[in-house]
Amino acid sequence: MSVEIKKIAVGLDGSEKSFKALKETLALAKKLGAEVVALHVLPVPAEFADFGGMLVEIEAELRKEGEAILARGAEEAKKEDVPYTGVILQGDIAESMANYAAEQGVDLLVVGYQGKSKLSELIMGSVTSKLLGISSVPVLVIK
Repeated sequence: MSVEIKKIAVGLDGSEKSFKALKETLALAKKLGAEVVALHVLPVPAEFADFGGMLVEIEAELRKEGEAILARGAEEAKKEDVPYTGVILQGDIAESMANYAAEQGVDLLVVGYQGKSKLSELIMGSVTSKLLGISSVPVLVIK
């Protein structure tokens, strides 16, 4: 059995761990001739976006931050001459990434071992752990 990896998605939350995962993903993609899709998930659930101006403003600010993170990823991909697309998703981080990967024909999903906040990981549970449990696409965790 041979596995062909042509499309790799990587979670990019702005943390140094996520950019380390991006660097490893770009190196792998370059060797395999694969494209990279960077996924940034806005933590504001879509169904709450209509609950007033304050949430809309928060979402706009989070989206702006996400676009800057993805733009930094694009610069890294350009240096490595790897095809790159940045995508902003919204909702539960693990579920959004797993669903995107399954629906968009992703062959491999890459995440950093630890995201932005140890405290939020303790409170909300590990995104990586949840992703490993729900993803139908193979997940590579970069430490």
